[in-house]
Amino acid sequence: MADNSFHGVIIIDKPPGITSHTAVKRAKKILKVRKAGHAGTLDPFATGVLIICINEGTKLVPFLMEEEKEYEAALRLGVETDTQDLTGSIIREDKAVTITTTDIESVFRKFQGKITQIPPMYSALKHNGVPLYRLARQGKEVERLGRDIEIRELMISAIELPRVFFRVVCSKGTYVRTLASDIGKGLGCGASLETLKRVRSGDFLIKHALDLDDLAKKTLEEIQTEWLISLPKALPSIPAVAIDAMIARQVCLGKIITCGELQDRGLLIPPGRKKTLKILDPQGRMIAMAETLGPGNGNRDWEKPAWKLLRVFNVV
Repeated sequence: MADNSFHGVIIIDKPPGITSHTAVKRAKKILKVRKAGHAGTLDPFATGVLIICINEGTKLVPFLMEEEKEYEAALRLGVETDTQDLTGSIIREDKAVTITTTDIESVFRKFQGKITQIPPMYSALKHNGVPLYRLARQGKEVERLGRDIEIRELMISAIELPRVFFRVVCSKGTYVRTLASDIGKGLGCGASLETLKRVRSGDFLIKHALDLDDLAKKTLEEIQTEWLISLPKALPSIPAVAIDAMIARQVCLGKIITCGELQDRGLLIPPGRKKTLKILDPQGRMIAMAETLGPGNGNRDWEKPAWKLLRVFNVV
C-alpha cells in the first residue's frame, strides 16, 4: 500500500550501471510511496548525488533543476566515441598522445565562464517528439541548436596521461561529456569522458547521500526522521514568508492574495525585482511556491496581487 505521508526529498548516491529512472523506481519501491521523481538526470555510467523527490516533493523538481551542479570527472585523451564517453563505440583513437601540461591548462581555461554548447546526439532531448538517443541508435544525426551554459569553475586535479582528472561547477543543462569532448578537440587529440561523479547538486552534497542498498536496510521511520528532507528545507536558498491561517486557507484554494490583504496583517513583501518565495503556514509547513510580481507591495498598489502562485502543495 502506498504511503502518502512522505513529502520531501531524499538524496541518493546513484551507483554506476543503472539509469536515474531505475534508481527512482527502486527508491519508490523501498519507500512504498505513490509518486517519485528525480531532479537532474545522471548517465548510467555516472555516480553521485541524485535528488529523489517524494509525493508532493515532486512539485519541487523544476526549482531544484535550476540549481548549479558540481562534478568530479576524468577524461581520456586520444579517444573519441559516438557517445562522448567510454561506454560508446570508438570512432577515433590516438594511442600516442603527447600533450604538455601547459597546453592542457591553456585549453581548460578557454572553457571557463559563459560558453555555448551543442547537446550530444546521445541525450534525452527531443527532435519532433523523438528522443535524440533513439535517432542516434538508428545511425541518424540531426542539427542541434547551441545552448548557453556557464562553467563557473573548472579546475584540473591531476594529469596522468592519457587521463586528466578535473572538477567542474556548472549551470543546469551542462553536458560534462560534451565538455570533455570539446576539450579534446581543442587539444587536437580528441577525448572522451571516462568517469563522472556528481558531488553536489544545489545545496546537497555527496555526504548527505545514501546508497540504495543502505536505504533498503532502514526502516521507514528511520528514513522519515533521519533522511527525508522536508519541503521547506529542500530549497534553503529561497526566502520564506510565513502567513496566518486565514491567508493560508485562501492560498491552498488557489485564491489571489492582494498586497492590501498582506499589509492588513502586517506582512509586506519588500520592493525589488521579481523573486521566488516559499509560502509557509503557521505550523511551518510549505503550502506553496510563489513569484513576486515586480516592485512588491511597497508601491502601495494594494489591490495588486501579492504574488503569482507557481505550485500549491497538498500537505495539510
